[in-house]
Parts: sequence; C-alpha cells; structure tokens
Amino acid sequence: MEQRVESEPMMRFDWGMTKVDAYALWCTSAGQSQIRHTPLSVGEGEEIVEVIASDVSPLDRQVAEGRFPPGPPFPVIPGTTGIVRDANGLLYFAFVEIRGGGLFTPGIHRTKASISRDLMFAIPGGVDPIDVAAGFTGIITALAVIDHLIKIRSGQSILILGANGAVGAAAVQVALERGAHVIAVARNEISIPGVDYVSYDQMPEKVMGLTGGKGVDGIIDGLGGEISNKALMSGGVDCKHVLLGFSAGVQMPLIAPRFLGNEHQLIGYNLLRRPLSLIQELMSQSMDFMIRGKILPHIAQKVDFAFAPDAFKTAAAQSGRTVLMIEGYEHD
Repeated sequence: MEQRVESEPMMRFDWGMTKVDAYALWCTSAGQSQIRHTPLSVGEGEEIVEVIASDVSPLDRQVAEGRFPPGPPFPVIPGTTGIVRDANGLLYFAFVEIRGGGLFTPGIHRTKASISRDLMFAIPGGVDPIDVAAGFTGIITALAVIDHLIKIRSGQSILILGANGAVGAAAVQVALERGAHVIAVARNEISIPGVDYVSYDQMPEKVMGLTGGKGVDGIIDGLGGEISNKALMSGGVDCKHVLLGFSAGVQMPLIAPRFLGNEHQLIGYNLLRRPLSLIQELMSQSMDFMIRGKILPHIAQKVDFAFAPDAFKTAAAQSGRTVLMIEGYEHD
C-alpha cells in the first residue's frame, strides 16, 4: 500500500506558539483520510506525550464517515483513546474523549499529543498495553452500565446484544461475575459456560422461553435499528434497556404498548456525562479485570500508522478490534 503524507492542512487549532514536530491522521471528507504533517505545542495544563497505539473505535469510524452529527465539520483528527508514553518513559491509557478528543477537539490518531495529566491512567506491569488500547473502554462502559445504571443483582437476567463486540464481550464477563443469568446475542454462536446464546432471528421468542416467559431485567444494546425493537419485545417488567450505539441503524421502529404495559425503560447512555472521579474508579476496576485475565479483547488487526487510511476502510468488516500501531512511524 502506498503511504500518503501531506503537509499541514489549512484548518488549524490553537495549540500555542512552540511547535513540536508531529504527524496526524486527518479525515478530510466522509470516508477519506490522509496522514499530514501537523506540528503541535503544549496547551495550558497539558504535556507532550508520544502516542504508542490507538484503537479504531466504532465512534471513530462514525466521525470519519460523517455519521456522528454533533461532531465537527471536516477536516478533523479522530481518535478518542490511545496508549501514550510520557517524558519519563511510563505508559498510560489516555482517555481524551473525556474532553471531546476525537469529537469536538483534535483526537489522538497522531504521533504525539498534548494532553492533561488527569486524562492519563497508568498501565501496570504485566498488562499488554495493546490489549488496553483495544479493550479498556469496553470494560469501563460495561461496568458503568451494569453496576451503576441497570444495577443488576444476582439471579436477575440480562440480555446483551452484540455480545462478541468490545463492550458486549466485556459485559458478558462482568454480568457473570455479578451472578446474573446472561443471554448473549450475536451473529456467531458463543460458547461460554453459564451463558445462553441466542441469534438475532430467534428474538424475542427464545429469550422469553429462557426466562420462563418473564422477559429480562436488563438489556445492553449497542446496535439500534430493528434489532432494538426485537430486544424491546424481550424485556420484562421494569426492564432497563440501555442504548449505547446505533451500528445496526439510526432509525428504531418501536412498539409503543410494550413501553406502557411493563413500563419498559429505554435509556440513552453517555459514559462521559459521569463524574471524572467515577470514571477513574471504573478504570481501576477495569484494570483489575485485565490483570486477572478475565476480559481480554479480540484484536483482528494491528495496522502500521502509515496505512491508517486503509485501516479505517477495513475496520468495520473485521470481527474484532483494529489497532493503529503508531510508535516508530517514519514519514517519507
């Protein structure tokens, strides 16, 4: 694949006066991106770090494809999270999305970044930083939803859509640890002890059968579209149905009487509206899952940063995460 590098674009962000040599991936229009020379400088209260690797998340792809309306106009630098190294050689998970990184401010798909220390979470020894890049956000989100929103209790049932995705797979393991009856929905069969697998075309009938006709107590839904309606039909009384994304469609046909009879609660969830203190607590809990080897992401491909534009075009078709390997990038 031919490496494409261009000079800094006309659009500029105010990073201060002292420039540091760096390169960044710029999404120039829907579905099109290029690596460009993009010097930066230390912002107020920030420090320069080297970016080691960065996950290409579904949200990053939606921004790059122009399918995230609140985001900025093109051109934009995507990248909501990444692994960085500070001046002392220590590795951190950088959660720049907390301050709009990759959405409303420049993201972290770049060789160097200027970020605040409170957005960096130390990565302990014995944990693969590339696993952290690919799976950490999924675990954080799963813990936040299961423990702080649905508040699942032992013996209750939970339906997890997209159970082979980053958030879904993490949610399965968290829910099992909480003693829940886990029903996992995915394209391909899932064989995990204690988990009942259901295909999308088997909802809601099989789900209702597995719950003795009662329906589930909670639903984790990152899909939207028609699938959300099938999930709605699988809910029990006072079911908390948490919508995390819309990869299966932005239009959701919903049957109104189902909301009324069982007082089904459909809740849109945005992790970033939680207090930073809670997010930091969730990070600590998530790292414990990774240290214990309970939740490790499936990485479909590791792509050299030189070929990041190609990675954005192929990531959606992968059955697993795409990670940009940024450290050591050399431009022509």
